[in-house]
Formats: sequence, C-alpha cells, structure tokens
Amino acid sequence: MLSCEIMPDFSDSTNDNMQKFDSISHFIQGGNFQYRVFDMGRKVIAIDNQAFEALENQELAYPYPFKQKAWLALLLWEEGKPHQSVIWFLQFPIDELGFLKLQSRDAFLIELLEQTGKNIQAKQQGTNILDELKESPFAFKPIPPLLAIFHAFATRELGQSASKYYQHAHDYLTGETGFEQWQFLGLQGIADVIARLDQDNNEQLLIKALPQIQGEPREFFAQFLEHVSISDELFFSLKKCLDYEVHQENYNNRTISALLRGISGSKKELKNPLFLGILELAIGSDIEILVAISGRSWESLKEPALQKAFLEKLAENETLSFNAVLADLLMIPGMREPIFSILRNPERSTSLSQKLGEFMKVIKV
Repeated sequence: MLSCEIMPDFSDSTNDNMQKFDSISHFIQGGNFQYRVFDMGRKVIAIDNQAFEALENQELAYPYPFKQKAWLALLLWEEGKPHQSVIWFLQFPIDELGFLKLQSRDAFLIELLEQTGKNIQAKQQGTNILDELKESPFAFKPIPPLLAIFHAFATRELGQSASKYYQHAHDYLTGETGFEQWQFLGLQGIADVIARLDQDNNEQLLIKALPQIQGEPREFFAQFLEHVSISDELFFSLKKCLDYEVHQENYNNRTISALLRGISGSKKELKNPLFLGILELAIGSDIEILVAISGRSWESLKEPALQKAFLEKLAENETLSFNAVLADLLMIPGMREPIFSILRNPERSTSLSQKLGEFMKVIKV
C-alpha cells in the first residue's frame, strides 16, 4: 500500500548538509531518495526528473498550468524500499510568463529544511518525529478521481499490485454479471483497470463493453481514459458511443463531455475531425462540451480550422465563461500565438469580435 505522508524521514542527514540545498529536486537527491514527478492539474501526466529540475531552474515554462498554478505529485522512495514510498501533493503559483514562482518554491524549501532540522534533533533526543508539513500552505488534497488514477500509476511505477478493487472492475467488463450491476464498482478499481490496459485483456474487454455500458459507469471509464494514450481501436469504440449520444434529442452534456475527455489521448488525426464535427452541431456551444475539448485536448486547438470553430462556439456563451476559458488557454505554453492569430482573421464573426474586444479590456495578457 502507498503511504500518503507529506514528509519522509531525512533525519539521517546532518544540519550542515541540509543547508546547501537550493531546490526541491536537489533536496530529494540529497536524501538518497528515488523520485517521480506527476502533474495533477488537467490530467495526471508524468514529468521526467530532468524536466522537473529545468522547471525549478526556470529554464522551462510550466507545461500544464491550471488555475494559474502547478499542481504536483512527488512520489519518493528509498532504493530497495518501494513499499515505504511517500507522496507529496504540492501546488505552486505560476507567474505571468508561465514559470514557477521561485519565491513560493523557496518558502516550501525552507519549511522542508526546518522540519528536517527538527527531525534530526528529535532522533538525537530519542523523541517522536513530527510531521508539521501536513499543514503546509503548499499542500493540497486531490479530488477522488485524480487521487485514484495517481495511485494506480504509482503502484505500477513501484512494481506493486493493484488495489483489492481491481478484480471486480475487471470482471465487470466481461459482462458476465450484467452491465447494469455497477453499483459496487469503486473508483480505485476502475482507475487500476485503465492504468493496466495492457494487462489481463483489459483493453479488449473495455473496447467491447463501452458501447453496452450506459450512464455513470461509462462516464467513469471514459474520464479515467483521459489520463492515458489510447489505441485507434479504443478511440473508435468511444466514437461509436459519441455518435449515438450527440444525436439524442435530449442529449446529456455530462456524458458527451466525459467521452470527449476520454478520446483526448488519441491521435490528433482521429480526434480533431471528430471535434470539428461536434462544433458544427448546435450542441457544440455547450460550455461543458467546450471545456472538455480545451481542458484536455488543448493542443488540438492549434489547428486553425478547429481553433476558429471552437472560438466561434465559445463566443455564443456569456462573457464570463468566454473570458475564463480563453484566459485558461492562454496560460498554456505555445497557445498564445495560435489563439491571438484569430485577431488577425477578417472572417471572424461579429459576436466573436465583440467578445474578444471585451476580453482584451479586462484580462491582462
């Protein structure tokens, strides 16, 4: 099982050694810990250690900002002791240029150094080691679905078994007990299946089951798929579900949104035409559907035709929603120039021109 503490035991270090650390990655390496870093904002995405060090050195803009912050999970373990792993969930603000605000990172590092000093003293005195960093202003608790898929990825990373809920979720996909019998499915079991699509025939079972599953269980499986790359065959299974849902007279925007999120890990040559087709429909202006596209498949919006169709549909929404979605997109590295290119497009609608004008007045870009 994974521990979810905020502070591992660095008490074998010395105060002198602790003083020289100038970054979180350097601090962890100084404790002789192995570590992996994941973004926890839009999706759970692995960030390799070299890239994390570059982010801490402001050599790279943060690639996945969400609500103007970096939401991070750090998985730490001692060599040969993966069963004693530790997790930090940390959030740091992003500056106007898209870089980590180092003053916040440094403030957390000071907390680490102070806590380590206390742990060293406690160990020398034979008293209990305390964990005051659980109350750090930089700590956060992920929502249950993100926590479930992170734990599924982490157990794979550490070579550990899936949770006790995995087998039930796997068996459910066979359909032997009836797809309507989903009430006892656990989020962790579904997450474990998605994190292990390459095991136990899970991918093929899911491909066959998705068109037969209805309601909430389909949404759960689809939403967890946003965190992984999916095969063409799995894409077409999701597309079959989407084709049915979008043509319902009383469409369910939550279900469509979940399915759109589920295909975000597919090839752009497959998903981009699908997005464009949905944006040509009346339901394409639904804000939940638009957010599913921009929040999970933002890179697709670099394609000019898709970008224009997206912004035109977004402009049909109230100003507050338009501004929030556009501001979110502009924080993502590489999205500013493609989005602003629409300002130079003389074919944009009057509605879009008006919304963009209002946006430029109230949002600092």
